[in-house]
Amino acid sequence: MDRVEYNLLRGENKARRRGLRLAGFVFGLLGIATLFFPYTLFKFDQYRVSMNAWQLLTVNIRFGPDFLLSMPIGLRIAIVAAVVLSLAGVVFLLLRKHALSSGMFFGALAAGFVELIFISQTAKDAAHAGFSTTSGDMLWGWTFFLLFSILAAVFALAGTGLEKSAEMIFKLSATISIAMVAIITLYMFIYGSPAIIQIGLFKFLFGTEWQPTATTPQFGILYMILASLIGCVGAIAIGVPIGLLTAVFLSEIAPQWVRAIVRPSVELLAGIPSVIYGFWGMKVLVPFIREFFTKLGYDTTGSGLLAVILILSIMILPTIVSVAETSLKSVPPSYTEASLALGNTKISTIFSVQIPAARSGILAGVILGVGRAIGETMAVIMVAGNIVQLPTLFGSVRPMTAGIAFEMGYAEAGLHRQALFGIGLVLFLFIMLVNITFTAISRRGVQMDAK
Repeated sequence: MDRVEYNLLRGENKARRRGLRLAGFVFGLLGIATLFFPYTLFKFDQYRVSMNAWQLLTVNIRFGPDFLLSMPIGLRIAIVAAVVLSLAGVVFLLLRKHALSSGMFFGALAAGFVELIFISQTAKDAAHAGFSTTSGDMLWGWTFFLLFSILAAVFALAGTGLEKSAEMIFKLSATISIAMVAIITLYMFIYGSPAIIQIGLFKFLFGTEWQPTATTPQFGILYMILASLIGCVGAIAIGVPIGLLTAVFLSEIAPQWVRAIVRPSVELLAGIPSVIYGFWGMKVLVPFIREFFTKLGYDTTGSGLLAVILILSIMILPTIVSVAETSLKSVPPSYTEASLALGNTKISTIFSVQIPAARSGILAGVILGVGRAIGETMAVIMVAGNIVQLPTLFGSVRPMTAGIAFEMGYAEAGLHRQALFGIGLVLFLFIMLVNITFTAISRRGVQMDAK
């Protein structure tokens, strides 16, 4: 390329970046302008009030003689954040800080979604205040704010060049993932901890009475915790060996025609909805348990802990099989060849070399399986029996997930609903503890292999 062509190409790149920067600047200003357009519509019985973002920020509204709608402080903070971030995006764009500008516009976009959450919560508060029909609908001003924020962010990011844009997209994706975890964690602590504090940590975790609608309500979740733990441990005890052996069979032993049949079947299990597992468990598994163990002298309805363990062990199989098989295939062939050269048999090589070498991946599959076993709700509700009592193998139980889903529909605002959020917080912390424990074990295994 001669110097003339180089200068022409450079001039075209400058012109293109200038055009992208101008487009981002225009869309950023348009996004700020939409905050003064019809933003949200409140409908409380016969009342209809349309407001723009500035009014949401500064105005309270009285609906009738007994209800003053005061906008949540979180909503106002989100609106201010949206304005500030949009202005910062425009300023950084003028300063040719394309990456920072794009980040500001994406932040404004996130603030817009946070506004939606608080608007919905405001409508729910109005329902609790006695209105029969309540809703908070976002209007075209909010929609265009999101659209213009996205366009401004995209044009600002495109101005950095293709390579830099790709790098920023990867960083943004990682940041969003971390932010989502942080937001969920914060949300669970904010809404779950008040009930635990009010009831008492020890009484909540180790109490054996769950009677939220009694004259003197009792909120002890020990039996729910035990049902979740035993159900999860039982499912893992059955599902992990079967899943691991199936993965070994598919990756190392099975002929190609068998793999072509078994692998799609396992993948199909992963695509079956939870409610279908629940129907199958309710119509096939529960009657089988009832009839089989009644003949052996056990008094059981079939719905209970055993049904929960069996159906969860089936549901976690696809995850464990898929991840474990991929991990076994990633083991370097030289490991297998060296073991066979030393005189080990094929089976001995699998269990003494390949499985230990794929330990990290297998543990990852187990973690995912544990997460599904603990968090499964619909299928568990349909086979558990849903009675809060000391878990026994043939007795009805109510795990924590079933307790939340079973009662959230009729739980009134107050301590009962807050206690359900408290159960969610305990469940969330338990899953985090499991993940951290398995991750630590996996890292320790990697370090020992490195030594």
